Amino acid sequence: MNIVFCGKGGVGKSTISSIYAMEFSKDKKTLIISIDQDHSLSIIFNKEIGNEIKEIKKNLYAIELDAQKIANNYINEVLENLESILNKKAFESVKNYSKFLLNSNIALNTAIIYGIYKIPKDFDIIIIDTPPSHQFISFLTTLFNLPKNLEIILKIYENWKNILENWADKNLKNYESLKQKHEIALNVQNFFKNSYYYIIINPQKVVIEISYKLEEFLKSYKLNIKGIILNKFKHIL
Repeated sequence: MNIVFCGKGGVGKSTISSIYAMEFSKDKKTLIISIDQDHSLSIIFNKEIGNEIKEIKKNLYAIELDAQKIANNYINEVLENLESILNKKAFESVKNYSKFLLNSNIALNTAIIYGIYKIPKDFDIIIIDTPPSHQFISFLTTLFNLPKNLEIILKIYENWKNILENWADKNLKNYESLKQKHEIALNVQNFFKNSYYYIIINPQKVVIEISYKLEEFLKSYKLNIKGIILNKFKHIL
């Protein structure tokens, strides 16, 4: 079972994610994944976690995905694929642009997608601790658009293949690499489609307004909103 905790920054997503993970781990093998680049799981569990899966205690594991590190590796791989396709001038332009792209939301979101794909799924429970709602919306937008964009590139190759067989044969490796990336994007997309979503809120008006927009966004992709958790609420008699 996959569970995603989302909401505005500062509402306690990481804390609640950790509480649920601790509870599930009593009788189920549980993994908590932080995709928020301002990670706090290491602080909560009082243990250095980082970009590799770490065992917190029996049945409980955690990882803090380092999008910047993954993005560096991903962009270098893409550049290797493009170098044999583009002429020298065009390749240098792409290479220079990639330096700017490296810190973009699209690059970091794509890095998280590939980071999640590489994580073993042999857990009973996988919990996703997300970044603030505007960043999470950006991530999901990238996730649901990436397969479509890759399909366009693959179709361009297939069209050229019918015209220039020698060119197509030369770039078969690049085509297969892009095809694999397309399959990875679909795999992670299905992961999030098959997840249960909980929106964390507190009584503040701005939080409720932002959470409503997040709820509408999740509904637009037909994602399974399981409930809303009210946190930091003090009942005064």
